[in-house]
Amino acid sequence: MKLSELKIISRKLAKMAVFAIVVMIAVVFPANGQSEGQWGISASGAYSMPIGSLSDWFNPAGNYSVAIGQQSNQNWFIEGLVEYSKFDSENLSGYPSGKVDLSLEHIAFWASGRFWLGSESAIRPYFHLAGGVLYWKGVRGEIPADDTISPALPFIPKRTLEEWNWGARTGVGVQLLFGNSLALDAMLNYRFIVGELWPTLQPPIELDGVSGLQTLNFALGLRYFLK
Repeated sequence: MKLSELKIISRKLAKMAVFAIVVMIAVVFPANGQSEGQWGISASGAYSMPIGSLSDWFNPAGNYSVAIGQQSNQNWFIEGLVEYSKFDSENLSGYPSGKVDLSLEHIAFWASGRFWLGSESAIRPYFHLAGGVLYWKGVRGEIPADDTISPALPFIPKRTLEEWNWGARTGVGVQLLFGNSLALDAMLNYRFIVGELWPTLQPPIELDGVSGLQTLNFALGLRYFLK
């Protein structure tokens, strides 16, 4: 059997194992459901992938958040959430690669809602919607002069852009409930932050600007429901 065939079989077996574990969780830990008015606290980490023109600046990075919320009624879980993210691994190509220091970070304060889909069960999907205010800061480091190229590159000073603005998130997720106190949460969401990163058009840098800071985020977290 070829190595490539073994890899395909191992991936299929891994997927089957994950599915079996999820089914076992649903059987062993029957869901009691969250009662109306019940509070929950959570912490999560995310793989945040720049999309659109932001992907020409940065590689994916980590994203972290904590939240507290309440089951407001049968359909909605409402929470307040604090989120932090920082991109500092540039994704430039050509001459600027490795010569331009870039970073983008933000702290966000979201009002978030989860609308449960389907009836109460140990495995429960939901629709996610959030909006809020953010402080973000983008830095393009100074670029030293280079007279070994033609045309020569002059010294370009550091530029920092920072402001308070607003943003929004939307996505879907699934909650795996262990009893009635602990849940594992997985979510995929799209995030948009109002903001612009200014271009540096001096040849051979030629770094285009970014209008609207967009990312696709896959998050995993734990939520504890207070009794």
